[in-house]
Amino acid sequence: MLQGLHLAIIQAAALLVPPPERAEWLAEWKAELWYVNRRATAFCLGSFCDALWLNRNSSTPIKRRRFGLESPVKCVMFLAGLTALSVLLAFVLPGEPGTGIRQDGYQDLPLVCFCVGLQSLAILSSVRPLCFGEYPVNRYAPAAPFRLLRWVFLAVKLALVVPMVLCAALALGPAAPPLAGWVMLLGLFFGFRWALMDQRERCPVCLRLLSNPTRIGDPSQAFLGWYGTELMCSHGHGFLYVPGISTSWYETQRWQYLDPTWSNPLP
Repeated sequence: MLQGLHLAIIQAAALLVPPPERAEWLAEWKAELWYVNRRATAFCLGSFCDALWLNRNSSTPIKRRRFGLESPVKCVMFLAGLTALSVLLAFVLPGEPGTGIRQDGYQDLPLVCFCVGLQSLAILSSVRPLCFGEYPVNRYAPAAPFRLLRWVFLAVKLALVVPMVLCAALALGPAAPPLAGWVMLLGLFFGFRWALMDQRERCPVCLRLLSNPTRIGDPSQAFLGWYGTELMCSHGHGFLYVPGISTSWYETQRWQYLDPTWSNPLP
């Protein structure tokens, strides 16, 4: 019975491994399990750490789900739709008398939302840096007013995430008041996290999501060579270089603008 439980743990961890490497990884862990005589459960739980490391450092780039949000216009429209739905649930739909959003006592709501937002940003900054990388300007870069559009786009995303989470918390407030605070905190945390990650993966010129991730180099080459992932804009505006291992000379992602001869959309 324990043997079946141990195999089930390894099978569950295998779901985190990239599909091209999953069969080999699973066979290796099952083979090693036969030689474990003591603390087999702890050994099998260690497979999750190995699977997560392999998921992050796999030599095979994983194609992330885009959900049709490659275009900045579609992204904003999708967020606006979710925000409108959350406002509808919190303000328009009728509730029980004496409960819901119509009840008084929300005078301090903006201050509470502001404080919770600061807490979410503080937690997020402790998990990963809030910087967006290096975008050095060269002769192929667009004019300064045009480069400000990426910051406007980020501000619009954040401006839509905050009321969406706030209305969702208010909609749950009458039913479960303690749950509303956690919904607001976790909602803002994951909302800000998504907005920042989405911004890092977009072209600073056309604001479309970058494509064609290609793994370059090997971890052993990080000292003298380049090891990381290269992404490109489908409209040929530039390349994004993301280091696989942070070093003193290459610790963050870096963008390179290309000349207009590259500006032909990929098929």
